[in-house]
Amino acid sequence: MKSKHKKIKKWENKTFDTIIDVRSPLEYEEDHIIGSINCPVLYDQERIIVGTIYKKESTFRAKIIGSSLTARNIAKHIEEKFINQKGSWQPLIYCWRGGQRSKAFSLILSEVGWRTFQLEGGYKKYRNEVISFLNKVGSKLKIILISGKTGSAKTKILQNIKLQGGQILDLENLANHKGSLLGKIPNLKQPSQKLFESKLYHQIKQLDLRRNVYIEAESSKIGNIHIPKTLWAKMIVSPRIEIKADIELRSSFLLNDYKYMCENPELIKPIIYGLKNRLSKKLINDWMELITKKLWLDLTKSFLENHYDPSYSSNTIKNDRKVIKKIQAKSFSKEEINKITKLILN
Repeated sequence: MKSKHKKIKKWENKTFDTIIDVRSPLEYEEDHIIGSINCPVLYDQERIIVGTIYKKESTFRAKIIGSSLTARNIAKHIEEKFINQKGSWQPLIYCWRGGQRSKAFSLILSEVGWRTFQLEGGYKKYRNEVISFLNKVGSKLKIILISGKTGSAKTKILQNIKLQGGQILDLENLANHKGSLLGKIPNLKQPSQKLFESKLYHQIKQLDLRRNVYIEAESSKIGNIHIPKTLWAKMIVSPRIEIKADIELRSSFLLNDYKYMCENPELIKPIIYGLKNRLSKKLINDWMELITKKLWLDLTKSFLENHYDPSYSSNTIKNDRKVIKKIQAKSFSKEEINKITKLILN
């Protein structure tokens, strides 16, 4: 009977029912093909045990232990995740280099009767594809930046552009960070640099490169994440649409957007102390007093006047991109956001 197990190189040319990453949980957490599920052949601690036996005892014994654990784990995954799959189910399976881990998983599933595909070269090949793609694609993107001072509802406007049929890259969403000094989101971990690049790769692959792509004007770093060099190089020479809003409107918007910080001021204090070498001692003390008195609107306005706005003006001068439209926001209501979006897209 002809084997239903097949090695494949050009995996993106075919649609699979499921993409299975059989590496350890730590390997998967660092980076993986977007949309894949993690079904480890060996878990993190098991890999350490087998590796130690391999180095200190015997290669043969390591293979015996490794095979035993592998068989047990694959059986568990079949019972828990795949037992109800139809005979027509076609999964793509990959490990680090397309070696023994993905081969073992693929062969066992194919013996059941499913048609399995093993990614030749594994994650390492995929990672090289991501790097190569991101190095080339930046210059091909027709980017229009959405810029404006902090509190100008740029992310909200960007999301509305998508709702109204425009193409966007929401870098802050991909990076799990709001991009500003206070941008760390509680209980939400930033992805690794590699996983961010995988998410970016996945998003760009879905874009029509002949059409405009709207991106929020950012610095080259979002929290701990770096924007890939070719994308950043294109961003700093791309035209921009500037959203204008007065400080009262921006302060009110930020107060609502960062409500969780007002409810837990301990999140703010370390960030303020981190600025003590860049700002006057008096200003830092004034901010701490405003926190103590819970004068959040006054604190927000002072942040804008003394830190965010001067920083924005400085960056705008350094990266002086052509402004193709200036839009004055009267409010950030749903109706006003819709109006602003239409002005951007038309």
